[in-house]
Amino acid sequence: MAMIHVNRGATSLGAFSEEEIREGLRTGRFAPTDIGWREGMATWQPLSQFPELTAGGPTAPPPQTGATSIAASAPPTAAGTTEPLAIWSLVLGVLSLVCCGFILGIPAVICGHLALSKFQKDPQLQGKGLATAGLIIGYVAIAFWLIYVVFFGGASFIKSISHSGT
Repeated sequence: MAMIHVNRGATSLGAFSEEEIREGLRTGRFAPTDIGWREGMATWQPLSQFPELTAGGPTAPPPQTGATSIAASAPPTAAGTTEPLAIWSLVLGVLSLVCCGFILGIPAVICGHLALSKFQKDPQLQGKGLATAGLIIGYVAIAFWLIYVVFFGGASFIKSISHSGT
């Protein structure tokens, strides 16, 4: 019997038999909106769209086409889109290290925080690591440029003032 992998949002709940899922749907352990996948399926779909789970009787799994490979037997990742603010956060963070410290570091931090708040609202979004990396790099770049300006820019400013007074 084919096992069905079940996800709720971005969290894997595990692999279960059809009977376990039917019982879980009946008792509330699983929601009809939880997504499932079994070997031979191209994409994840809500449990409510599995005919063998809603009709009450088992059906044969869909036929596989082509040669079976190791990659074909692994469940695909749940579909989701990458949050553009996460990408912007990382790009601006990296650029702020190289040049334009404050000018690009502050928007990198802002984009990172906005992206992380969107991930809390929609767990299907991808790119949380990108947003976190951009956020950290942005803060590091801001700190680096502050230290640079204080110790090197500030020192040269004071030196120019002391030389102009003599």
